[in-house]
Amino acid sequence: MVPFACLTAILITAYLLNQVFDRESDEKNDKCPFLTRGVFKTRTVVLMAVVFFLAASHLFHRTDPEVRVALFLALLLSLLYSVPPVRLCARPFLDLLANAIGYGGVAFVIGYNTSDASISRGAWIATPYMFLVASTFLHTTVLDVEGDRAANKISTTVLIGVNRSVILAAVLHVLAVAAAILTASPTAVAITAVSLPVTAVAAIKPSTRMSSFVIQANTLIVTLAAVATRPLYLTLVFPLIWLSRYYHSRRFGIMYPGPGSSRDRETPV
Repeated sequence: MVPFACLTAILITAYLLNQVFDRESDEKNDKCPFLTRGVFKTRTVVLMAVVFFLAASHLFHRTDPEVRVALFLALLLSLLYSVPPVRLCARPFLDLLANAIGYGGVAFVIGYNTSDASISRGAWIATPYMFLVASTFLHTTVLDVEGDRAANKISTTVLIGVNRSVILAAVLHVLAVAAAILTASPTAVAITAVSLPVTAVAAIKPSTRMSSFVIQANTLIVTLAAVATRPLYLTLVFPLIWLSRYYHSRRFGIMYPGPGSSRDRETPV
């Protein structure tokens, strides 16, 4: 549980810092309303980031040496992703690679380490998830392409365009299925194969609604797989989803997470 708590604190820190440094593009993309709509002041968000960073640092020293490398990489990627001058989120293909390694690789390895101490074996089994995260991430940049372009934030999709991005996302998803077969992971095969048709359709007829659906479908399928293999996970994820939907509905008039948000609209791209 300590590595999980440490990773959670790291990701919260990363999320808060991303809001601070991505405020301009978030405003144009109607995202992250806590800063863009004045719910919190910037200094409050920075203070919260410092608090969670200190919590992550404290928990880090209570973890086993085997998992510290993965946790340190998670923290390093989190900082490099948002904080100038590196800002991987504004560097084409590096934004894609950072998300694939961070969410598909490092996060998986940390979770895998709770039942198997082999970091190398965990990294191998994480391969299909890295491809799947990369594929899904491209669709998030499709949703943000106009605002990112207006804010001079050069994401992968801003550089190569929407049509090439959705095709690349489909190719990465196919690679995820192939990697799942190579790693002989029935769970990974099921997850990647079930969600592949949605990504394929999005490549044929790109739109913001379709990209939004891809993101939601992939997230839901992975979540259901996690609940199926670890039913106790439901006790954590269900209250979190319910509270988030209730808060966003009451505070901002949007349904998040899930369909019906202000950004889930049919727009050809």
